[in-house]
Amino acid sequence: MKLSALLSGVDVVASAADLQRDISAIVSDSRRATEGSLFLCLDGTRRNGHRYIGDAVARGAYAAVINEDEAVPEGVPYIAVRDTRRAAAQIWNNRFGDPTKNMRVIAVTGTNGKTSTAHLLRAILDGAGYKTGIIGTVRCQSLSEEIDLSGGGELSDTPAAMTTPDPEYLYGAAARMRDAGVEVLILEATSHALHLGKLDAMHIDMAIFTNLSPEHLDYHGTMEEYLKAKARLFTLAPTGIVNMDDPYAERLQELSPACSFVRCCTDGGWAGEREVTAKGIVTNGVAGVSYIYFSNNAAFRVRVPIPGRFTVSNTMLAITAALRLGVDPVSVQEALLSFSGVSGRMERVDLKDAPFSLFIDYAHTPAALETLLRTMRAARKKGEKITLLFGCGGDRDASKRPRMGRIASALADFVIVTADNSRTEKTELIIKEILRGIDREKPHIVIPDRREAIRYAIKEAKPGEILLFAGKGHEKYEITERGKLPFDEAGIARAAWEETLKRTK
Repeated sequence: MKLSALLSGVDVVASAADLQRDISAIVSDSRRATEGSLFLCLDGTRRNGHRYIGDAVARGAYAAVINEDEAVPEGVPYIAVRDTRRAAAQIWNNRFGDPTKNMRVIAVTGTNGKTSTAHLLRAILDGAGYKTGIIGTVRCQSLSEEIDLSGGGELSDTPAAMTTPDPEYLYGAAARMRDAGVEVLILEATSHALHLGKLDAMHIDMAIFTNLSPEHLDYHGTMEEYLKAKARLFTLAPTGIVNMDDPYAERLQELSPACSFVRCCTDGGWAGEREVTAKGIVTNGVAGVSYIYFSNNAAFRVRVPIPGRFTVSNTMLAITAALRLGVDPVSVQEALLSFSGVSGRMERVDLKDAPFSLFIDYAHTPAALETLLRTMRAARKKGEKITLLFGCGGDRDASKRPRMGRIASALADFVIVTADNSRTEKTELIIKEILRGIDREKPHIVIPDRREAIRYAIKEAKPGEILLFAGKGHEKYEITERGKLPFDEAGIARAAWEETLKRTK
């Protein structure tokens, strides 16, 4: 592909390169440079790509795309742009032929609920006969085909499962979906991806906002900057659907004045004009929730077999998006009534003949943990005890650790503090910070090895007890200073239960 075609739509400041030159490949890692390739100089969290121009050229790269305030070695062809991150999105979009041009793209953002809302929406659209694709935390899937995104994402622990992949993989996956006939692409949009301009070249039709709570402040610095990153999505989409029960929703709208918003709230929530409301909410314990979806254009009963008040908010947002695409209410009702849930999101683990219950959830923020615990407290029967097993990730925002400790002590009957992707930090030091928030008078135990903590929880579980394993959810790995190791939480729990059964026979 010619360099001029790759640069179409890119904000080029200056150029010293042959724009008619054929480019053989596009790389942002100098070690992947080949003869005739284009090297994108990206500023990462650990490395500045501009420092590797010489290495890329030595390996055969023809030219480098650089930030306008950077220099290149003498004699190296270059293209200077305002921001190489945003240029990268457009270049990869051009490379794959503008794949979302004729698709409907719906992007979901927020601290919690992105995955659940995205999968709820997909279930509704699939039930209504749409051909859908999804890119997010749990999976990247085109129709029924899983797409392996192995390869790249410098801000992710696992590039193959990155929530919003880097442009090479994001636009490549979208191209595969286009070629497979996907009509609607549902995408989880993270604050990192939005801040880095990964979605700038996408044709986004609708943006959905679930909520905002403290998270990723090690990256964004303040809640205002975190919110601004999220709000950027609504400058890319003509229509926004927002959860007005969240206190940041109004500020988000102020930051996106050109977007046309549809506002959703639960009964008794937002005091402004109610465009969409959930009325007559009924919680049915572990059996789920029901309510009346009410707007100017529709009113119908919704039943969902997933417990929790957050299920009301998530389904409202998904329903609103689906109705705007033309899905009829009956299709919505049928899809939600049979929705089986999302892997690692309030996922019930079946332990044969166990007299207790086990749920695995991805809750790894203070707000998510509090929601999980309050949901289970509301759903449990009288006298049922809740045991929470959780930890906090290393090399991530440390300020949330004592807050999560306080929430755990306040809302669980027994707390098991353990590891959760310690990465390069010492597990013991992370646990020490969690314990600053733990009420020492409340029942708790520290077991640093998560595998051993799971075995302990299963072995000591009493009839009627509810076990909650929080933080890992769908993840099938554990990241330590030794690297990424296989770790199937549900599988470990089943093995521990089988061992317990053998000992009691």
